[in-house]
Amino acid sequence: MQTSRSQRWRERRAMWSTDLTLVDPRAYSVDVISHADAAAFIARHHYLPSYPAAQLAVGLFGKGARLDGVAVFARPVTDAVITAHTGFGEPARGTVLSRLILTDSVPQNGESLFVSRAFRVLRRERPTIEAVVSYSDPQAGHIGKVYQALSGAYRATTKPRTVLRLDGATISGRTLSKIRSLHCGHAGAIDQLVRAGLPAPCAGEHPATWLERMQRERRLLRHRQEGLFTYCFELTREARRRGRALPRLPYPKLLPIPHPVLPLFG
Repeated sequence: MQTSRSQRWRERRAMWSTDLTLVDPRAYSVDVISHADAAAFIARHHYLPSYPAAQLAVGLFGKGARLDGVAVFARPVTDAVITAHTGFGEPARGTVLSRLILTDSVPQNGESLFVSRAFRVLRRERPTIEAVVSYSDPQAGHIGKVYQALSGAYRATTKPRTVLRLDGATISGRTLSKIRSLHCGHAGAIDQLVRAGLPAPCAGEHPATWLERMQRERRLLRHRQEGLFTYCFELTREARRRGRALPRLPYPKLLPIPHPVLPLFG
C-alpha cells in the first residue's frame, strides 16, 4: 500500500499517525531510559517483542512526560556487522539501532525528530560509538524512509534466511542461540518465549530438544525471510571518512530493487 502517512505501533498492531499535521519539536523531549522501561514498552507495543542485547535505551517523551517512543542501541550478533558496514576495524566504535518504535499518538515526521535526537544522546552517553547500523524489513512494510530522510548510507540488501516465528513474531537468532547452547541468560530467554505463548519445557528436557519439539508441534514455524535493507549512519568526521570506501547505493523504493547482497550478521 502506498501512503504518505507514517507507520506506528500500539499493542503490537500496525497503525498510522493520528493526523496529517507535522510533529512540533517543542512538544517532545528525548533522554535515556532504563532497560526495564524500554523492554516493557517494546514487549507491549512492538511487532518484535523481544529485547535485544542493549547498550543504551532512549525514550521519546510527549505531553505529561508520557513515553511515546523507544529507540534501543544494541550489540550486533557478531562484530562483523560493524566492520562490514562502518569501515571501523574496532567493533566497539559502532552499534546497531535494534529497535525503533513510536505509538500512533506521535504526528508525522516524529521518527526523524526522534532518531536524530537519539543519535545526539548516544554520542553524549557513549562517545566512543561513532557509527550506527540499522536494518529495515520490507516484508514488514519497512523500506527505511526515516533513515533515508536522515541521509543514512544505504549499503546493501542482506541474504534471505530462514527464521523461527511465534504468532507471527520473529524470534531473534541471539535468543535461540542462548537457549540451544545454555549460554548466560538462557533461562530468561526461555521464560520470554513461555510468556509469549509457548508451553514450558518438560522436567529434565534439554532446551534445544524443547525448541525442536515446538517446531514439530507447529508452535514455532519456520519462515523464509527475504533480505533486509542495510543502512549506516556516520556520526563523526572520522566515520564519514571511513565510509567513503564502502557502498553508498541508491535508496530502495516501495519494492526491493537489485543491489549487491551481503550476509546478514545481526
